[in-house]
Amino acid sequence: MSSRPGAPGYAASLWAVWLDSYRHAKKVAPLPLPAPQPRALAAAQVRTVKNIVDRIETFHELKGRRHRGAGARAHAHARPLRDRAIIYLLFGTGLRRAEVVGLDLDQLEPADPDRLRQAKKARLIGVRGKGRTSRTVFLGRDARQALADYLDQERPGAAAVSTIPAALFLSAASIAVRRPDGRLSPRSINTIVGEIGRLHDAQTNDPDRKLGTLRPHDARHTFAFQLSQASGHNRAELERRLGHANDRYLRLYTNPPDDIAAGYIEDL
Repeated sequence: MSSRPGAPGYAASLWAVWLDSYRHAKKVAPLPLPAPQPRALAAAQVRTVKNIVDRIETFHELKGRRHRGAGARAHAHARPLRDRAIIYLLFGTGLRRAEVVGLDLDQLEPADPDRLRQAKKARLIGVRGKGRTSRTVFLGRDARQALADYLDQERPGAAAVSTIPAALFLSAASIAVRRPDGRLSPRSINTIVGEIGRLHDAQTNDPDRKLGTLRPHDARHTFAFQLSQASGHNRAELERRLGHANDRYLRLYTNPPDDIAAGYIEDL
């Protein structure tokens, strides 16, 4: 058979080569892959993360002799209340970073800060996830209060100079490379969450509470595990709240943190 493209028998020759490769490949053992590791934070770690974000404004205050006595002032680009709201939203809803930056203000019900503080129930409607999924996301007490503080004190100033202030979370107006509509990028969520993780570990003496690198998906795993516990392992509810079209990844998301897993067998 000819090996020249277009020659008679060329296709048959390619088929023979592929078949021979396939037969050899069947004899090769699959590469062993490490088991997926649970990434949910322990309850003690979640408490200290929340303690850090509740004090986040103090970490952004300008330091130095020339700033003393003038009242606490934050760095020009700092948006501590926005960052606090994002952290509470991630841990309280399990949203992906792309879903967070894709949120618009009109998806929040209620969107008025005073009504949001008083509401017994608030939600984000039409949250767009992977696979063209869309879902309603309910907000817990901590997320409601943090969002209300941000909407009341920080967002109006950022929205005033934005051409299309539709996004819920806006970058600082003083940033030169800010997008015309002020919307954050997914990478900026990594930066915000990573900085909270660094502040957390710098303020934490207990080695068992150290986080290392904190990532947005760690908050999603944490939410999934907590929701699994609270809902009695209701798989349908997990699919709805996490925005999955199927339950393929639920087992990974709902793996317990190591300290909880160790506690299961402590007294056996």
